[in-house]
Amino acid sequence: MEFFNREKEINEILSIIEFEPNFIYFLYGPINSGKTALINEIINNRLDKDKYVVFYINLRRYFISKYNDFIEVLFEEYNENKKPV
Repeated sequence: MEFFNREKEINEILSIIEFEPNFIYFLYGPINSGKTALINEIINNRLDKDKYVVFYINLRRYFISKYNDFIEVLFEEYNENKKPV
């Protein structure tokens, strides 16, 4: 899939990834707006796979209202799958 006019979003996400994480970031938007395609483009074609480990978690099946909820889901998913993307 070829990407058009998404360089701004790609560069912003890559700049966020470069820094030590202090926050949880969510990518959200309307259905079929290209969120998953954008992330897949970054993971598959732009990210240094020797430097990062990527996990994909579909959060639609979880209720997350605070940081600890997210951490619990992250470890639960990791323990179930035990492998990164």
